[in-house]
Amino acid sequence: MADIYRPSLRLRPSEQRFILLLGDFIASVSAMGGAIYFWYQYSLNKLIQSGLTEARAERLLTIEVPLWFYLLPLVWLLLMVESYETHTASSWKKTLRSIAVAPIVGLLAYSLLFTINLDPNSLPRIAVGAFLVLASLLTLIWRGIYIRLYTSSGFMRRVLIVGAGKAGYSLADIYRKLNPPPFNLIGYIDDDPRKQGKSFHGFRVFGPSERLLDIIEEMHISDIVVAITGEVKGTTFQTILDVQERGVEVTRMPIMYEEMTQRVPVEHLESDWVIRSFVDQVRVSGVYELFKRLMDIFGGLTGLLIFVIVFPFTAFAIIVESGFPIFYSQERLGKGGRIFRIYKFRSMLQNAGGWRSQTCYDQ
Repeated sequence: MADIYRPSLRLRPSEQRFILLLGDFIASVSAMGGAIYFWYQYSLNKLIQSGLTEARAERLLTIEVPLWFYLLPLVWLLLMVESYETHTASSWKKTLRSIAVAPIVGLLAYSLLFTINLDPNSLPRIAVGAFLVLASLLTLIWRGIYIRLYTSSGFMRRVLIVGAGKAGYSLADIYRKLNPPPFNLIGYIDDDPRKQGKSFHGFRVFGPSERLLDIIEEMHISDIVVAITGEVKGTTFQTILDVQERGVEVTRMPIMYEEMTQRVPVEHLESDWVIRSFVDQVRVSGVYELFKRLMDIFGGLTGLLIFVIVFPFTAFAIIVESGFPIFYSQERLGKGGRIFRIYKFRSMLQNAGGWRSQTCYDQ
């Protein structure tokens, strides 16, 4: 009896990131509510221990939650921003590392704010600590559910590679090394008659590009990856456009390779310029970019606060040890080949080894 196809939900990377973001937000909001409740119970118990009855303590107890405390769920999302890449979110090891790092960074930032704040009563340490613990636990539970669903075949994309050449082999080879796999790789499509029906890296060549639409329907393909080296035939290109119009996700091999490995396959970048012009899509959502930028700003401000605190002590130590200047500056090559100047505390001794750095004395 032939297998009956049951339609299932297969999520694109942008959709997976949105679900991750939504789940983390719900977990962090729940953690905020739990932290406020814990804070209330802790304060109530302190009043009862001071000799008041429970009823009187409840009447006297008032908790004023600072406005910034309600922003903690957003801060938590910023701390978790690096874990929204699908290859990271699908791995238990990387997920645990992200969840472990987030509360540590949050605790350090809070400790810094607590140190420089003039009103200690405005920073509820118990509530912040409870939030970080609860947010970590609830996020861990949610991410565990996500990983279980992500590795379920019903939620994974079914991918077909167009082109059983060097680029296609490279992608299949990387796929076999990933655990868990980011999608279900079904096989290849290739116009070379010598490859029809054969298997490469354990994946079968199902037929030529003329049968692409039929194979997509038969195999329930959700994504195709264009891994054609050399010139793309006009009929093949038109078929790929037809596939895209029917709702199938079309991705170039270098983009998929980078998504899987976080590396760019330089040897495969020049052969697909036609496909790049027509089917490239933004691989990272605008929401992700926004949160990534906010995280950069948050980290920069935190670093600036730390710099302000340690500057007098570090500067004094440098002057006592070897005199002026305090800073070392140097030109570096940045993004897009732009030259910028860095400044750092000088750790190099003057005239070390008979060599004097002219840059060291830049003001």
